[in-house]
Amino acid sequence: MADIDDNLPVPRGPLALLLTAAFFISPLLFFTNLTRNPYYLQITLLNISLLGAAALFLFFSLKRRAWLLPRTPADKPLAALAAVYLVSFLFSLAGHERFFWSSMFSEWLRAALFFLVNCLLVFYLSFSLPFSGPANDEIPAGKWTALVLVWGGLWFLFPWVKAPLSGPGLLANMLDPYGALLWTGGISAVYLLVKRCRQEDVLHLALSVGAVASLYGVLEYFHIELIWAKLVNPYGNRSVSTFGNPNFISSYVVLLLPLAAWRLVRAGTAAKRVFYGLVFFSYEGMLMASLTRSSWLGAAAGLLLLGAFALRSEIVSVNKKFLSWFFVAAFVLMFAWPSGSLKPFSSGLIDRISEVGTKLASPSAATLSVKPEKIYASFHQRLLIWTSAWQMGLQNPLLGNGWGQFELFYPFFQGRLMVNFPSAREIRTHANNAHNEILEQWSQAGLLGLGVYLWLLAVLFYGFYRFYRLAPPEAGGEAAALAAGLAGVLVDNILNVSLHFAVPALAFWWVAGALSRLTCGQGAGRPQWKRPAAAAAAVWLLLACCLAGAWYWQRQFTREIRYFSGFKAMRSNKYSAAAAELFSAWKAHPREVNSNYEMGNAYVRTGDLEKGAWAYSEALKSNAGYDEIYFNLAIILKRLGRQAEALKYLRVSSFINPLNPLSWQALAEVYLAMPD
Repeated sequence: MADIDDNLPVPRGPLALLLTAAFFISPLLFFTNLTRNPYYLQITLLNISLLGAAALFLFFSLKRRAWLLPRTPADKPLAALAAVYLVSFLFSLAGHERFFWSSMFSEWLRAALFFLVNCLLVFYLSFSLPFSGPANDEIPAGKWTALVLVWGGLWFLFPWVKAPLSGPGLLANMLDPYGALLWTGGISAVYLLVKRCRQEDVLHLALSVGAVASLYGVLEYFHIELIWAKLVNPYGNRSVSTFGNPNFISSYVVLLLPLAAWRLVRAGTAAKRVFYGLVFFSYEGMLMASLTRSSWLGAAAGLLLLGAFALRSEIVSVNKKFLSWFFVAAFVLMFAWPSGSLKPFSSGLIDRISEVGTKLASPSAATLSVKPEKIYASFHQRLLIWTSAWQMGLQNPLLGNGWGQFELFYPFFQGRLMVNFPSAREIRTHANNAHNEILEQWSQAGLLGLGVYLWLLAVLFYGFYRFYRLAPPEAGGEAAALAAGLAGVLVDNILNVSLHFAVPALAFWWVAGALSRLTCGQGAGRPQWKRPAAAAAAVWLLLACCLAGAWYWQRQFTREIRYFSGFKAMRSNKYSAAAAELFSAWKAHPREVNSNYEMGNAYVRTGDLEKGAWAYSEALKSNAGYDEIYFNLAIILKRLGRQAEALKYLRVSSFINPLNPLSWQALAEVYLAMPD
């Protein structure tokens, strides 16, 4: 078994606060009337807290004159993956017209920061946290239960005691006395529970946060809203909870469900059985409330893997009677869960599965050439995205279409499919990811990127298997639970996209780091600096990067607030006020396509066509993959008498979306107006 220690190279107090922000506040806090994406505050807070943790480790590297970044078995594949991603982007950049460079860099920067902060940094932070030794592994299950039930339950009073908003700003949203009191109490309680900064503490915080979010999602499913004036249900009756998307919360649950099941199986006290049973049932309820079939497959895969590796007879026999009744109840709940319509005696599980069987009853139904009435949107839209992703990779099978460029170039591949498959025209979309982890890597980084990605996964799972063969049952079972969660999410992401969004990715890469730490110990330390001056300069540069990253996210958050203010002004026909707010959003952070596009619309509505054309150009510099931006810009240029420029943009618009008759009509008008 790997050595388990209690060493930590940085002070626990600041790190515990940052972990509380990342794992407690970020997944649960959101506002519906502050930014158009209600969950942007979560993303901002998560990234700033992670960068703060990185800065903490860097600062103490400076004090110790040695890098605190641990050596891990995944170092080589992670470094190789980062290198392939960079090379694929640079190769793609060199192969595209200069017109696309600004938006390509904007999209790459977003993807690169996500990979570096939300993936790599999280993995190494997790690996740096020790598991407790055998003499200090007692979990305060009663306190975690109280956090879920007492702190979560106090929100039931919120509708009755909340104060009316005093304004639209951030402080007005956050300074509700009762809400602020609950958050202060919750943050204080979590800090006390995780202040030792053991790996078990963070994993139990993640379990508890998942339970709170899941119980809230279950209430949403049954049309009970505690916080907001109306139900937050952008996906019909599929609960989004505090994660913003049913596919995100369901993946988070899939990841941690095997750990909850394993801890429940070996629970030796009533308090532990209550806590882990509560977590398991809340997760099951959330999975059913999300109606996410890919996550159902992932959960099944994870639990099967856990059963194959960890549920040995001598372990299960300790709580055999309790577990028998518990899992029978869980099985009944799975089938008795009502469908999205909440009709009595309906089954959401049976309805969702039978829906697939009915819509895809034959092999010919699983193609894009089906008749329009046979289109099954949730499948055929994925098939449309997968086909485009495959064609992207074929452009450069070795390096793909460029890392971070999927959303930018996807519409250019989709347009051809619209022409060739008329039935798919009704499901045209603007995909931000491939909705399949294999095609995600293939389309953007080619065979080289996919190969290195599979190498990374092989290193993680081989490390688990090697450890499992030699470990005692309890340690092997803990590792199996973590590995099963990772495997479940990977199965889920054959049809899902959650690994490329902030909170699910945080949880996935944290568990990956925890598994690696458990199965190989703390890893070899880094030697003292041989060139202290150069190393110190590198540390100060990296600290400056952390500060710049925090500033970058603060500016993006400010932009989102201004954008939403301008968006609401547009809907109220206050075009001048909208233009001013949207220009403020551009000044805060100039590379957001939706904000810049709305700014162009606002300027056009005020009659300022020159500024409208400039704003549409700024939108194209952010993301040059939207046909409507090309079209609107072309129409404005046409009205300004700049026919040659208008023609150029209309050609691109009609290529991306050949189904828009207005673009062809405008093309004809421009051709007729030109002398030759």
